[in-house]
Amino acid sequence: MQKVLLPLLLLTAGCQKESDTEPTVPQAEDELEIETVGRNRDCGVAQVVAKDQAKVEQVTGTSPFGPTFLALKLDTALWVRKNQTLYVRIRKPTNSEYIFCTAQGPGYRPFVVTSARVKP
Repeated sequence: MQKVLLPLLLLTAGCQKESDTEPTVPQAEDELEIETVGRNRDCGVAQVVAKDQAKVEQVTGTSPFGPTFLALKLDTALWVRKNQTLYVRIRKPTNSEYIFCTAQGPGYRPFVVTSARVKP
């Protein structure tokens, strides 16, 4: 019995170690790289800085406030930490998805996040 138990334990431990390792998946062509800034004080949603402003503006239109944008529907667990780099897929918000802000700060252009993952 002990002779069979040892190989089973080694096999199980080896499988667990392999499954815990996160594969490194490079950035896809349709993904954009952004960095989280935290909660936007004016609107209460995620505020992010785009690494490639031109790609975001192709979707959202020109932005008067540089590479800073509002990320709608971004999971809170992903943006609650500042300075976290994410890969996201985005689209332009529909009229019903726009949010109301207090207008006390700059009017950053929003986009809707359709998928997001932490940069490996």
